[in-house]
Amino acid sequence: MIGVEVRTVVVGHRVVEIEMGVDDRPHSLGLSVRIDGDKRWSSEEPGWRDIAVGVDEGLFVWSLELRGVVLRSPDDGACSIDSDEDIVVAFRADPGWLLACETSLRLVRGDAELSRLELPDVIEDAHWAGESLLVRCANGMSVRVAVEAGGLEALPG
Repeated sequence: MIGVEVRTVVVGHRVVEIEMGVDDRPHSLGLSVRIDGDKRWSSEEPGWRDIAVGVDEGLFVWSLELRGVVLRSPDDGACSIDSDEDIVVAFRADPGWLLACETSLRLVRGDAELSRLELPDVIEDAHWAGESLLVRCANGMSVRVAVEAGGLEALPG
């Protein structure tokens, strides 16, 4: 690859290198992840959305799909969660992942969608405000959402 961008992220005591081949943008983006110098996985991603990175007890990377890498031991591998909408931002949320997609919020664990909340417009921004997620849509509307045992719940006000 001629056009390559590399991001280095430290998670605990582990060094993660995220290599992106950008020659075919916006059509596609080659993605390769190395942990402590060892290649863990690679994939071809859509090139029209930037790769985003999150860190908690592991590392997760997303564009259209969420790919999680748990970094507790050298044998930990990667998981992948597919979405039929672009993922705007992803958060770890018990019991799995909270995905803010193009027009919906989804609580997922593995391949199972546990709860889904459709929104009236495209999500522009989502971030935690205390114990709830604050979502701002393109039409100017804001929605506050709680992650409850039964799933996602839109809160009043």
